[in-house]
Amino acid sequence: MFSAILISLALNSSVLPDRLPVDVIPKVTVPNIDYVLMHEQDVIRDAKRDPYHFAVPNELSLTPKSNGLWEQLDGEKMRWTCRVRCDNAISMNLGFARYKMPPSGQLILSNQFRDYQIRPFTAEDNKDHGELWSPIIPSNEIVIEITVDKTEQHEVSRNIELTSINTGYRGFKGVGDRGSSGSCNIDVMCPEGDDWWDVIPSVGVYTLQGYWTCTGAMINNTAQDQTPYFLTANHCGVTSSTDSSIVVYWNHQNSYCRAPGSSASGGNGNGSYSQFTSGSTMRATRSYTDFTLTELSSQPNSSWGVTWSGWSRSSSAANGAGIHHPSTAEKRISFPDYMAASGEYWNVNWAEGTTEPGSSGSPLYDANHRIVGQLCCGAAACGNDSNDYYGRSLNQSWSYLDDYLDPTGSNVQYLDGYDPTALPLGACCIPAADACLNLREANCLAGGGFWQGEDTTCDSGICDSEPECPTDVNGDSYTNVSDLLQVIGDWGETGSNPSDVNEDGIVGVNDLLAIIDAWGVLVIKLDDI
Repeated sequence: MFSAILISLALNSSVLPDRLPVDVIPKVTVPNIDYVLMHEQDVIRDAKRDPYHFAVPNELSLTPKSNGLWEQLDGEKMRWTCRVRCDNAISMNLGFARYKMPPSGQLILSNQFRDYQIRPFTAEDNKDHGELWSPIIPSNEIVIEITVDKTEQHEVSRNIELTSINTGYRGFKGVGDRGSSGSCNIDVMCPEGDDWWDVIPSVGVYTLQGYWTCTGAMINNTAQDQTPYFLTANHCGVTSSTDSSIVVYWNHQNSYCRAPGSSASGGNGNGSYSQFTSGSTMRATRSYTDFTLTELSSQPNSSWGVTWSGWSRSSSAANGAGIHHPSTAEKRISFPDYMAASGEYWNVNWAEGTTEPGSSGSPLYDANHRIVGQLCCGAAACGNDSNDYYGRSLNQSWSYLDDYLDPTGSNVQYLDGYDPTALPLGACCIPAADACLNLREANCLAGGGFWQGEDTTCDSGICDSEPECPTDVNGDSYTNVSDLLQVIGDWGETGSNPSDVNEDGIVGVNDLLAIIDAWGVLVIKLDDI
């Protein structure tokens, strides 16, 4: 179906435009989507709470050696471009079974208008599993572009192979209602989510093999070393053969609260897909309690504010919350009217909000904001009062998880979350206000203070003013020859005078002896800190 196209171009760099017209770039087209067939299959899949299916996979083999177009750029740079298209898709994503980019190379994916572009993939994206799976491009066409030094062109041709073009037909903010979720859902930006921002950033929606999707959450371990463990459901399909294809999206949430029950809440939101992590290694899984723990190939960018949720192994829990991505839509929060342990599951009924296909694998939190399970199944939806079921993995399957979540061997029953952006507090000495406040370092310095270090406190008196040193006559924080000379210079004077060290009303021999006795003392005052 896919014929090889290879066009080599050596153009004079002085007349070469910055980018070739899209129509000039060779194109590979995959079959159109059968929307009627997909709808029929999705009705069955969604009723069974299978992983949310949003795209059709198309397998092929496309390399810079067999397809596309090479150009000579300025200096010693080369550029390869190729287009892939599905005429009636609403989104596309790509899977590279071979991805080993040389140091000088970078891969850029954009839509045909080049007004939507994924951040460049480079040699830093080379992973042990040797694959690369892209985020969603909201278009029916993707322009693939690789630039590389001429000396490493052959490495690109040999080590980059596109093997899957996945064409989206619903979800991920498609046309109509194909990216929306039920209107009864509650945006995390609503006031109901205000008390849950320690764990909301830990939850992400992900794609798997480019056509399945579920929800999961970063989960803390007792070493609290930011190992990027990600907890989701076993039935979502993350295995040792699919784990490298995962792409997790962070902070995909509406920028404001849409009133629950409103038409806006039931429509497409404005969440971004710009923050993502690609690839993982599956660490533990079990169909009983329906969990999978996978380790992402890299930590999320620190600037994204992603947190690590805590967990509890308890057999009982007070009502907390569920945080999830229904139908791949913007992040939502739901609140149970009860959550009861029953065998391998938590039996949950919703008082506010609900879940949908796409919410599978999402965390259930207790009242202490600790994960107690992940969504397995159930029939809950807007418009019904059906129950959901969350696997009690932390309680019932701990022997599968303890090597990863308790590497210190502490055997603790619960662990709080970890927020790498929540920097430690310390005593802040603020001379202008003659005050001490317990602040984070950045806030202390911004306010003109002097931070005394992690875990220091004002209660210790660390910022208390040192007593004035009368022998420091000239105020340079030392008692030395300068002070001695000043006393001699003021000898015999009466009244208020700094040289009257002993304050007997006259500068004389007693003041001189006091300075000699205190010779070499260093005086540190609050005002001098």
